[in-house]
Amino acid sequence: MIRYNTNNLMSLCVAVGILANIYIVTRLTIGFKILEDFPQIQEFPSRCVIDEDYFLSFVESRRVTELKEKVFLKNNNDKTVQLKLFAFQSAGLGNKLFEIISLLGIANSLQRRPVIDATIPSNIRSLHKSIQPLFPKLVEQFDLKMIPASSVSSHQMNWVKCCIFDDPKKMLNRSEQHLMLNGHYFQSFKYFHHLRSEIREWLAPSKMAKLAAETVLTSELKEDLIICTHIRRGDFQTDGVHQPSDPNFTRAATDFLVKHYQKWHYRTTVVVFGNDVNFSKAVFEDRVSNSSVIPNRTTPPLNFPIPENSPKYSVILPQNSTPENDLAFSRQAPSSTFGWWLSYLAKRSAVVYYRDIRETKDKVINDMNPNDFYPPEWIKLGTRPNGDIFKF
Repeated sequence: MIRYNTNNLMSLCVAVGILANIYIVTRLTIGFKILEDFPQIQEFPSRCVIDEDYFLSFVESRRVTELKEKVFLKNNNDKTVQLKLFAFQSAGLGNKLFEIISLLGIANSLQRRPVIDATIPSNIRSLHKSIQPLFPKLVEQFDLKMIPASSVSSHQMNWVKCCIFDDPKKMLNRSEQHLMLNGHYFQSFKYFHHLRSEIREWLAPSKMAKLAAETVLTSELKEDLIICTHIRRGDFQTDGVHQPSDPNFTRAATDFLVKHYQKWHYRTTVVVFGNDVNFSKAVFEDRVSNSSVIPNRTTPPLNFPIPENSPKYSVILPQNSTPENDLAFSRQAPSSTFGWWLSYLAKRSAVVYYRDIRETKDKVINDMNPNDFYPPEWIKLGTRPNGDIFKF
């Protein structure tokens, strides 16, 4: 049996970890000036687990050049800001976008460089798997750095409540070189609304996604008024916090909008996006024009009663949809009842409608100020006691 001295083994592991990170980060470019703070490091996290595969794959997909000597020089006026990136640990793409884009908006407001901690495996994993493949321009907007914890000044902000704006300008006069804003989700358009034009460029869909979006509608439907309805089921049915899309409201709200716009547009087509195609098929069974390509149901039937006085329109259910393709299509739609990000990034002429969250049993309302979450130009829909839909 071979016996090892525990202290020596830990020292060796830490040393290997540091050398591996030095090798990895010296290959980063496009503004990722990671090593400029390295001479300051007094202590390094004593962890032996290095998410090297994700880190190297993330690095290799970028343009790699030799780092110049100035990368290693300290700039006393070069202040940074980080967010905790709570959503990067396990949340969905929409939550991750809120945090990373809020980071960019806050950095702009504070006149600091946006930084993401390169030593946290979940940060690298999310960037590599969720963000960079869809939005390569977005990852060029921040620096990926190793800054020792002893050099970072941490402050609570947007704490506990996900969707209430906490004005970052209160940090404008902070003199510390490196700020960490410790909070949850940062889900308010007010953090980044001043950068909306830039955000549209950073999240621009790829050429392939644009081509896929163009195939959703056949040529004879191109001149129709297009209304997008977005549904969310899946994890919302079981997470104990959110309420999944309600079939009655989904159908009633769509019918309401069709009737409203048919005053000016006789031909109307509804495109239904979401994560439960069988739910969508059941809600719009009498209007779906491509039902033959929908796979057979593997879950219990919805037993949704089809309304008798529904206006005439056709429904398209996109097949094999992805977040990137949904995003690309949203930019073509002139009217939308869509997911938050798809609505925010839709065509500038789009009219966005959303359901009054106070009507639901969604527990997020306890952590939300609707005026901070929904842009003022979006139109809220409500339901009367008799089931009729109305605009506020």
